[in-house]
Amino acid sequence: MNRKQYSYFQGRQTEEKFVRTMKANGLEVTKSTRSEDVKQHIDYWLHLPVFNSRFSVDVKGNRHLDCIWLELKNVRGNKGWLDCCSNYIVLDIAELGGFCFFDRTRLLNFAQQFKEVAKNKTEFYKLYTRKGRKDVLVKVRYEDIKHIEAFFYSYDNF
Repeated sequence: MNRKQYSYFQGRQTEEKFVRTMKANGLEVTKSTRSEDVKQHIDYWLHLPVFNSRFSVDVKGNRHLDCIWLELKNVRGNKGWLDCCSNYIVLDIAELGGFCFFDRTRLLNFAQQFKEVAKNKTEFYKLYTRKGRKDVLVKVRYEDIKHIEAFFYSYDNF
């Protein structure tokens, strides 16, 4: 299995776990359209029947407490997932045993404070672009962003 296949497989597993977790917590889950997914970085719509409201999420899998990459621009140099359309960015952090929800605009504001350019991918809190690509990323730790976490859903409920 090559890296692209592996990433796709991991992403599907994360999304399936996300759907099960949300349903176990009483939320209604609707998959976004292909266009919403690709153009607006919206993976799912979550419905809260009690409040008759819904919101959009972009689910990110395989994140770790000591290494979370935040995307300001994508590989083509266009708006990254932080600077797009979903209401929440949802990080699957296995060490915490669940999904962390972050208001996308608050997370974007946090990432935009960093202006210094990284010399390599090991540096934290600096703008990093991979060779041959146009993406702009910032590497942070969970401790740096936990104060802006909106809510958390544990895997334990399903």
